[in-house]
Amino acid sequence: MRSDVAMYDKIYQILKNKIVSGVLPLGYQLPSRASLCGEFDASEKTIRRALELLEREGLIESVQRKRATVAFDYTTAHHSAIQTLQKVDTVAASDILKSGVLLCYPITIRGVHLCRGAEWETPEKILTQMNPGEPVMFWRLSNQFWRFFVARNGNDLILRTVDSLGFKDIDPWQGTYEMRSDYAAGLKQLIRAVKAGENPEKIPFDNLSLIYQNAEEPDQGIFSDSPLRKGSKALERQLFQTKERYSSVYLDLLGLIAIGRYRPGSQLPSYKELQTIYEVSADTVSKAIKILQGWGVVETVRGNGVFVTMDLEALKKIEIEPSLIASHLRRYLDSLELISLTIESVAVHAGSHISAAEAVQFAEDLNDLWNQAYLYQLSPVAVLEFITNHIAYDALRTIYKVLLKNYHIGRSIPGLINNGKNFYNRRIHRQCKEAVNALAEGDARQFAKQAAEMFQMTHQLIIEACKRLGCFDAAMQVYDGSKLWQ
Repeated sequence: MRSDVAMYDKIYQILKNKIVSGVLPLGYQLPSRASLCGEFDASEKTIRRALELLEREGLIESVQRKRATVAFDYTTAHHSAIQTLQKVDTVAASDILKSGVLLCYPITIRGVHLCRGAEWETPEKILTQMNPGEPVMFWRLSNQFWRFFVARNGNDLILRTVDSLGFKDIDPWQGTYEMRSDYAAGLKQLIRAVKAGENPEKIPFDNLSLIYQNAEEPDQGIFSDSPLRKGSKALERQLFQTKERYSSVYLDLLGLIAIGRYRPGSQLPSYKELQTIYEVSADTVSKAIKILQGWGVVETVRGNGVFVTMDLEALKKIEIEPSLIASHLRRYLDSLELISLTIESVAVHAGSHISAAEAVQFAEDLNDLWNQAYLYQLSPVAVLEFITNHIAYDALRTIYKVLLKNYHIGRSIPGLINNGKNFYNRRIHRQCKEAVNALAEGDARQFAKQAAEMFQMTHQLIIEACKRLGCFDAAMQVYDGSKLWQ
């Protein structure tokens, strides 16, 4: 079992991203099924299902005995899609635009830094096609240019998060010919500087965001399901595009047992209660319980319910097949990377909405966490939750709530849970305290800087721990990040 992720859905998403972004243009002939099998290391049946999804969505056309061709024109909206265009929600658009400013800049800059050698050919080709005399196409190609660097991070969650903001659904403000010419010249200078080994000229994202100013105009046409139309609810649905499977249930229960929420002898919620909690079917709950029974973590007493039989130390001794947790672990690692990249700018923003009294109280709460029953990662989780609760923008707060939920996946890996106070735990907790103390003294920037250093160090420590546990490689094989941008 390679992983519990539907491979055909991953392949579908990768090909769809390339089509809707214009990397695979209208009329482009896809490789043969045999070639796609080799490219994605997948079966012919898996490739066929992925292509069927693309065809069903109108992105490709298939003719018997011929290779499928791209049917989606990036340069013009599909006729049926035009019929669904609706007016933008100006409040939602403003909120999402401000959220994008904080999120996209650090992600894009890292993507720029990662580019090497022949990888520059794609953005350079896009840049040569950006004709200032054709304003609509110019700005659409600009979207494609920056999206390449987002994708270059090789992180599916990062790409989906940025795409979910909905900027690709609108035509930016056209501006003047002179403005477009200067903008294109700036992009060329950026590429030259980075290729020469220099630090990229940091273009303030506030300035770039001006090209989207008409997204806040009520007459701007937007697809009906766009977050620019429906706000953070639509955004959350797009980020939770995969349904919870039984693996999500048993791993979360495993995590709750690991942190002591359920102790040996404790009774788990009933099947119906678990269905409600995880919003899954009875069959899904049944499969999850059977997995836990197979590991000896729980036992079922007929007529009485399901009871826990292991504590944390016993959980650490069970052997979990890496493929059973691979997709969840990859989502966890992807989330840690997104947090590490964006937390500093987000924390500066959140810090400006936190009073000194709130910071002092939170510092006391952190001390209580440390002095009582401490578990590995409890301080970072508390800091992340504190920051998330004080984000003023709905879209950004929605994204960080998803990241906070994903952060809890770590407790599902018994080998990562440690209630001992070792060197690294002490260092992480000290960094958390120093960050919050800086905030209590009114220094939001220092708070953000120290919080970012803590999350970046934690990210690297978790990667190292996963490698020691032998589950890192399985997580990396869930999908090939290079396929997002190549």
